[in-house]
Amino acid sequence: MSKYIRQYWPGAPAKTEKDLPDLHGRVFIVTGGTGGIGRAAATALFHANASRVYILGRSDSAGKDAINTITNSDPPGDMKRRTADGGDEAIKSLYLDLSDLQTIKPVAEAFLSAETRLDVIWHNAGVMAPPEGSVSKQGHELSFATNVLGPFLLQHFLTPILLQTAKNNDTAVATGSVRTCWAASVEFPDPPGDDGILWDDWELKSPQFSGLNGRVQRYVQSKWANAILASEMAKRYPQLVSVSFNPGAIRTDLTRHAPGILKKVQGSLSYPVRFGALTELQAGFGSEVAERNGCYLIPWGKIGEMIPKVAEGIEKRGSGERLWNLCDGLVKEFY
Repeated sequence: MSKYIRQYWPGAPAKTEKDLPDLHGRVFIVTGGTGGIGRAAATALFHANASRVYILGRSDSAGKDAINTITNSDPPGDMKRRTADGGDEAIKSLYLDLSDLQTIKPVAEAFLSAETRLDVIWHNAGVMAPPEGSVSKQGHELSFATNVLGPFLLQHFLTPILLQTAKNNDTAVATGSVRTCWAASVEFPDPPGDDGILWDDWELKSPQFSGLNGRVQRYVQSKWANAILASEMAKRYPQLVSVSFNPGAIRTDLTRHAPGILKKVQGSLSYPVRFGALTELQAGFGSEVAERNGCYLIPWGKIGEMIPKVAEGIEKRGSGERLWNLCDGLVKEFY
């Protein structure tokens, strides 16, 4: 019962947008930043004087609309309006389709040709419970492809610039200011498999995963996979802070593919996108997060505990390395 209370009644946030530091001189990426939680987070970054915020999404027109919305927005919550110059150039949009691995290297190259630093990336974009049989451009199950393989490949290209940013800043490693933030999800239902991944059927194709149960299980597995990857990345790259986050029960179009009953339940118990952004912002800037590299956040940015099977898989059975190697094998032809 406690995990339901944490999810749907998490209490008032301890920190809000006004607690963000001045972000002048810093550069950020938010995937899925053209709408929902991602756009709310990008709006807060903009008003906190970020030098540039790249919003990555599947529609050029949605990107242009988001730029216009953000640059003409009022500051969220009780934070102050942007004061830094260059507001017209502070938000950039790049095309990215995480369900097509061929689109990922070009967007990374476009970013790297324009910037010499990257301070934080939020792997925010995702898909939830798409129709039965949905696959990616490369033929992989769509939830795993979009929520796990795409972000993993994008991270591959951007890890070097994150490491360089940390190296160039004398205090970055000590303060944990250079980060990768991975979108996980709710603590229930439990994902399949002993570690939260069904290793011998990671696309969940067996008959027991047909219908609504399978669609939900594929989504849940993909989100816990991100938590596992965040933990593993913290081990591989201790110069960076890597964290996963459960943004909370938020009203977004992520549930567009979900069955009607799931949409109704989610809608009746969910919160505005601003609250999900608070969790993401805490992942990107919270000082206590830097002290718990590889941790998992729950609403609204509190450090939580992964469910036992996922935590035990990481600590005792090497699930992080195993998942990393699985993803590497599936995407390496696109390096």
